[in-house]
Amino acid sequence: MATTFQGQSHFEDSSPPVSVHGARGDLGAARSNVPERNSDEASSVDHVQEKAAVAVSMTRRQKVKRHCGRFKWWYAAAGLVVLIILLPLLFTKIIPAITQNIVDSQKLPIMGGTFQAVSPTDLFVTLETELDTPLAADLDPTTLFVYNKDTPDYSPFINVTLPKLHADHKTPVVITNQTVKVTNETELIKWFDRVFDQPNVELSVKGKTTVHLGALRMDADIDKTIETRALNHLDGFGISSLRLVYPAMEDGTNIKGTLNLPNAGTLALGLGNLTLNLLSGDIKLGFVNVYNVLLSPGNNTNSFDGQLYLNELVPNLGAIVDSQAAALADGNIEIRTTGNATTVNGVHIGYVEQVLNKKTLVTTMPVVKLLSDVLSGFSGNGNTSLSDLLGDTFGNSTFIEGLLGHWNSTVSTNGTELPLKIGRSTPYGSRTIKAPATKSLLKMGLKLALAKL
Repeated sequence: MATTFQGQSHFEDSSPPVSVHGARGDLGAARSNVPERNSDEASSVDHVQEKAAVAVSMTRRQKVKRHCGRFKWWYAAAGLVVLIILLPLLFTKIIPAITQNIVDSQKLPIMGGTFQAVSPTDLFVTLETELDTPLAADLDPTTLFVYNKDTPDYSPFINVTLPKLHADHKTPVVITNQTVKVTNETELIKWFDRVFDQPNVELSVKGKTTVHLGALRMDADIDKTIETRALNHLDGFGISSLRLVYPAMEDGTNIKGTLNLPNAGTLALGLGNLTLNLLSGDIKLGFVNVYNVLLSPGNNTNSFDGQLYLNELVPNLGAIVDSQAAALADGNIEIRTTGNATTVNGVHIGYVEQVLNKKTLVTTMPVVKLLSDVLSGFSGNGNTSLSDLLGDTFGNSTFIEGLLGHWNSTVSTNGTELPLKIGRSTPYGSRTIKAPATKSLLKMGLKLALAKL
């Protein structure tokens, strides 16, 4: 019985024990003897592998598209929030700042123009400049206030109006024929003084303008200081010709001629009618009138007439020759001119007079040319002659005798007559050039001049 049982038993010592539920051995042994499964577990593994393969093969663009598709509403909400925040900043801060930057970058070069005196309180102004904008824009009419930047208190002396403009890249701007009021004469005189003396002068302007970029409208401030060429003390000024008129005209005019008034600047200056004093040293020789002076850029030849104080030449001859010592040593005569009066339609222009009346211009002419011009320009009317002129000037002596005799005369000091020596300075006389050189120079000039009569 026992034998039969054992024969039918399949139990072996090496076999794992069987559990109540039919499982054998431990978990590891059971897995080693379990055949591969073709169940749902295998299908799941394959699906994961396919998804991984698909993920590896997607491009970046496809990934982004898939991502945006999943979160598009989140992005739309975030964009709306950003727009709500940025749009007010864009129109109230960013675009105005860009516009202001474009305005600030404008150089506004002065390419030409005119400042012309028309009355004590008015100027006639024309200006040419240009804008250079990266974008097309329209500008409303703009008032520009002109001032001196170095004046502590902002004090405009005139204002001009820019017309309505359409600017697109380089655009010419012309202020045409505007009559403007002088709002601060002191500041205008200060600026004119610099225009006269300096090779370059600054012109500062301020204003507010409205800029239109399509439908957008923005305000911008203009505050520019522009440098332009100026008169440079009328460098090159000189009397080109001078002739004597005898007998004098009814109004006393006895000299006529031409002079050169150079303008090294960019702006034309209209100064009206000028009266200039003629001096030798500090001795006033006479005056000249120059009419309707308009100093355009470049050289300007202007005719003049005036009076030479002939009767006062001899009494002041010693001082005159003394003042000419350096110039005569080089064979020249030096004539100084200063401002006397500036008028327009008979009315004095204070802001020009107060500048020119403080300026001194110096011109030199060769002695021979001056004497030749003066004497060859003399013309009688049939009843007068050159001797009449010389007699009026020097009495009964001849021209040279009177001239040289005066140099070797005496001077009066405290009621005592003392000899006036030509040459070295004495306690009583002034320092002059040597008499022989002076005599020879004047004699040569007179002979050449008289030979032409």
